[in-house]
This record gives sequence, structure tokens and C-alpha cells, in this order.
Amino acid sequence: MTFRDQTPGAIRLDGNETTIIFAWTDGLPAILHHGEKLSEDADLLGIAAALARPEAHATLDINEPVSLHPEPSRGFPGHPALTGKRRDEPKSWAGKFNLIDITKQPNRVRFHLTDEPRALSLDLDCQIDPESDVATFRSHLLNRGDAPFIVDWLAPPVIAPDRRYGEFLAFHGRWCAEFAIERRPVSIGTMLRENRRGRTSHDAFPGIVLLTSTTDQEQGVCLGCHLGWSGNHRLLLECLPNGDRQLQMGALFMGEEAVIAPGEAIETPPLYIAQSIGGLNALSQKFHDHVRKRILQLPDPHAPRPVTVNTWEAIYFDHRHERLTALADAAAAIGAERFVLDDGWFRGRRDDTSSLGDWYPDEEIYPQGLGPIADYVHDKGMQFGLWVEPEMVSPNSDLFLDHPDWALSVDPYPMITGRNQLVLDIARSEVSNYLFERLASLISDHDIDYLKWDMNRDLTLPGGKGGTAVASRQIDALYSLIDRLLRTFPSLEIESCASGGGRIDYGILQRTHRFWVSDSNDTVERLRIQWGFSYFFPPEVMGAHVGPTWSHTSGRGLPVGFRALIASSGHFGIEDDLTRMSDADLDVLSDAVERHKEDREIWHRGRFYRLQTVDASLNGCMAVAADRQHARLIVAAIDRPDVSLMPRMRLPGLQSNQTYRIRLQYTSETVDRANRRFDNLIATDGLMLRGEVLAIIGLSLPILNAQSGLAIAIDAVTANGG
Repeated sequence: MTFRDQTPGAIRLDGNETTIIFAWTDGLPAILHHGEKLSEDADLLGIAAALARPEAHATLDINEPVSLHPEPSRGFPGHPALTGKRRDEPKSWAGKFNLIDITKQPNRVRFHLTDEPRALSLDLDCQIDPESDVATFRSHLLNRGDAPFIVDWLAPPVIAPDRRYGEFLAFHGRWCAEFAIERRPVSIGTMLRENRRGRTSHDAFPGIVLLTSTTDQEQGVCLGCHLGWSGNHRLLLECLPNGDRQLQMGALFMGEEAVIAPGEAIETPPLYIAQSIGGLNALSQKFHDHVRKRILQLPDPHAPRPVTVNTWEAIYFDHRHERLTALADAAAAIGAERFVLDDGWFRGRRDDTSSLGDWYPDEEIYPQGLGPIADYVHDKGMQFGLWVEPEMVSPNSDLFLDHPDWALSVDPYPMITGRNQLVLDIARSEVSNYLFERLASLISDHDIDYLKWDMNRDLTLPGGKGGTAVASRQIDALYSLIDRLLRTFPSLEIESCASGGGRIDYGILQRTHRFWVSDSNDTVERLRIQWGFSYFFPPEVMGAHVGPTWSHTSGRGLPVGFRALIASSGHFGIEDDLTRMSDADLDVLSDAVERHKEDREIWHRGRFYRLQTVDASLNGCMAVAADRQHARLIVAAIDRPDVSLMPRMRLPGLQSNQTYRIRLQYTSETVDRANRRFDNLIATDGLMLRGEVLAIIGLSLPILNAQSGLAIAIDAVTANGG
């Protein structure tokens, strides 16, 4: 249906629990409501009239709310949604779009705007998923003029958050400490966070959650936003003196990256928005549902996520055949289903100072190529995976010696190395074709099931041919290269790794299948990282491994049972040297693998809950199966409890009138020693409670020492007592 009407109007989009109302007068469309679902017969124009704004003293005569596309020409004093100009046209920085058309489809509306003096057309595309309630916003800018238009900034349709959101969660961090969370007040002025690292980054994840002072995991209203883009970005939250607020997120351009030629267009990365009235867990569950149904594209969505053994922290660069086969034997013996050969397999690679780009098996350590080890792994019943870092090149490599111009650079400035490597200009067809040929050959020659795709440095002075800034183009080229591989090898799975969690977002997840969330396998750090990760991503895409006893990134030593417990809620894996573990530790790990296989259907398809208590050192996570007949709970203590007895833990999400049997599945090392006695019936599988009791009153837990935890199984009691 197409609307052509210059008079005031309003239109709505509805999800399962959410309504978005857009309204317009003679200006631009604005969001009047993004929140609780309204009745079908709600009077939209009446709502718009009820929200009419009074005119304050000492202000402009124009008094519009924050629109989907704020611009100075309409008197907006804040950050505009578009900044740009044409060369040799001094007035082209200013402009004014007018609404000329509206296209409405089920669950989608597209506002068509035009700025005739500047010969620009702008489409604001807004849609909502009726199942997950996640909205997706994009802006599309077309140059209808005769000269190029230079875009400095273009935001997707702008969010105007309700004033009830007085606080926000900011996600930041660093290498080995990704997804750190700060809760801050929304105050007058601008909160601006920009990322110029050329990848999503460890320290500036493109996401934010707005909430009230009383919102917690289980109650209160909140609004979450995430930019599905793997490169440079900007997040701007602005609160104006009149109380108006706006949230802009978009790709951040360097130099003149975004120049629209006549007749061409540019489109923003998608902005994903979800709203909840049931707390932060309900918000995350909406994002998780959307990822599972609309973002993640597994080759076989019904297959369980395989238990993975990665060789990196077990062998590093020691690629002797006997070491690898012994590790593969040990991996198969504990029940692993995928074996990944990490860095060190290709020509001349003895350490991290050389050879990136020379993607051929090293003839000295693999005289027969990778075939023998790949065949050995497959014969053990495991998938075979391989580590690659295609976007990079070592100055000490045959590829760089043959093609030094393939590296990103800006002459005459020196090329800065990171981890002894440079970045390839993969947007050049000859570079992407070379990489595709090499990767395709490796995959087909060795029946490779899985690639661990790494990216170990930031982009510094990302200049292409002639030195033009190409950071944004690199991301488009990356997407195209991976898409091309997946079209050729549709059963291939790819892990996104960037020194751990440096490239985690919905853009890369549309074409990969798992994240290496952090290079830290320190379980204490992982607890915090995985907690923050879960706000936007479900457990099955969270690579979580059991690392060595002593973490090489933190120096902390932890027992194997605790390490395995915290890894078991995600996409479980091992990165320890199984050939050197004691028999007792191998038994603990084998049991953890078996328990994970029994429970992974619940973790990877169920509703995920973050659980908190009054003690900040104690937290938990729980998954409830889709039919709500089963749940699995992991509780962990990062530090010693504040008091001698543990607080109760309340368990939401179960059927209130269903009776459940609660049993202690596993307690990690030191839990028994922390308790003189624990008579709670969960220790004997004898405790049965209804779901409402678990949600309202909760469970008493054993005392947990610092860095220890437990697993609890919760299963519905059937008519025959099962």
C-alpha cells in the first residue's frame, strides 16, 4: 500500500509485544512510541494530539520533536543525522528533506524523502520482526545530482528515547577483558563513543542498553540497540536542555570514504532495536530469538554444536606429527567432535614474525601436506578445522615480497606493523581472488569442515590505491569474500576471531557461525566476559573453552572442574594439552563433555537467564527449554561471599504450576571442603518444588569458596514420577 498525503498522519508497526508509532505533520516522521503493545483500535492521531508540545520562551518558532532524521534546517540544535557536501557548491552542506511518500508493508514502513535543491533522495526503512520484536532500521541515500556528494556522517533512522530511561549500560573493555559493563546516568550533554580500529573492537562494542533506575534482570523497562557492522563506528547519545534525547549509531568514515557518485547510493548498516517491559533478561531473549531466526545461518541448524578441541594453547608452534596425532587421540577419547589445527601450519611459520599470506602447508613439517593429519582426525570421527588469517600479510613473506603494493598504506608515511604484520587491501579484486583461490584449494584438498578466521591487528592508515581511505570498504570486501566461500562450500562453518573478541557483531555473524569471545581462558575473567556477551548473543555462538591450568594471559591458576563448568554453558571446547593432563583431570573433563552433550540442547535452544543475588560476587546463568519442562543452572562465586551463608537464588522462567525435581549435577573443586554439612535435598535428588516457588522464593545453595561453582538440573515431574 502506498500513501501520498501531505497532511498530518500516523502509522504503526506491531511485533508480538511491541508497538512502534510514527507520526508526521509538515515535517519529518518521528517516533511517538516504541514500547508496550497497544490495542489494534488505538487512535494514533489522538495519541499524536495528546503529545502536542507547548512552546517555551526564548526558543525557535519551530518546535518539532526529534525526528527520524534530525537536521539543522528544521531548527534542530543537536547533532544532525547527515553531514556532507558537494565540492564547489558552498551551500550544499545545508539542506532540508521533505516527506513525499510512504510505503507500508506488513511489519515494515519505508519513508521516502527528497531534498530537491541538493538533488538527494533519502529512504528511511523501518521494520519489526513479529516473532522476536526486534526492529531493524536503515537509511538509504541516493545522489540524483550531476556531481559527487561527500558523506561525512549518515545515521540510520534516529531513536528518540523516552525520558523514563534515566540510565544506560555502556559496553567497553580491552583485549582479554571484553564486554565490560558500566551503568551510568543519562545527563544533559552528549555521550560520544567512536571506534577507529577498523574492526568492531575489544573496547567499544557497538551496543547500548537504556533503562530506568529500578530496572534489573527480571523487572523494569529497557531499550537495547546494536549496530550490525564490523568496522569503524560512532555511538552518540545526546540529551538536549529541553529534555529531548536522541540516539545515533552508524558507520564512522575516515577521510572521504563515502563519496556517492551521480546516480549511486549509500546505505547504512542496520541498527537493531528491542524494547522490554520485563527486565534485562527479557530484552536479551528478544535479541537471542532474532539471532537464531534471522541472523545465524548454520549449514545444518538442527545439528548439535560440536565439542571442539583447538591446538593453540596445547602446542603453539610445535607441529610435529606425533604431537598432533597424540592430541587427536586424546581429544577423541574424551568425546571431542571437532579438532582445529591452529597457527603454525603454513610455509615458513615458526613464530609470529613471518609468513602470513603464504597459505601453503609447510613442506618441512608437513611433507605430504595437511592430508595425513586431516585424514587422521576424520578417521577418529571428528571434523577437521584450520586456523587462517586471510586479511593479513607479514613483511617477511613471499606474498609481500612479490606484491608489496597489496598492503594498505599511505605514501610517504611509514607502514605501522602490529603483531609483526600488515593488512592486505582485500577490496582489490586481485587480492580477494588470490585469497579465495588459496582458501578454496585448502578446503577442497583437505576436506576442511571449519575455518577459524582470525584478525589480529587494528587498521592504521588504511589507504588503498593512491592512499584513499578504505576502512569501510575493507568490511564490505570481507563480507563479500566470506559470502563467496560459503556459496562455494555451503557446509563450511567459520569462527570469527579477532585477537579474541575484537570482531563480534551481527554483521559478521550473518556469515559466520561462532565467536571466539576472548583470548582469555582465565575462568574468572571469562565469567565477566560471557555475562556481558549474553546481553546481545545466545550461548551457542559463544566459543567457551577449557584452557590450561595456568592461564597464559593472566597468570592465574584454576582447577579443571571449575574451568569446565564455566565453559559448559556456551559452545564448549578445550584448549589444554590433553596429552599431559593427569588421569584424574581427564576423568573430570570427560564427565564435563558428557554432561555438556546431554544438556547442550537446553543451553543452545532454550531461553537464557542471567541470575543475580544480593551478593555481587555470586552469579548464575540458566537456560530453560522451549517446552519449559527442563532447565539447567550454573552458579559461580568469583570471590568469597560477603557473609558466611549463601543468599537464596530465585529461578525465573519455569511453569508456575509445574512440579520440578531439582538435583545437584556437579560441584567443582573445594565446594565440599567449604561446607561442614549440606542437607538440602538437591544433593540427593529428592527436592521437588513447583515453578512458582522457585521463581518467588528460590533455592538455598551450598557455601561456595572463591572461584568455585556448581551445576543444577531441573526437570519436570511427569505423571509417572519421572
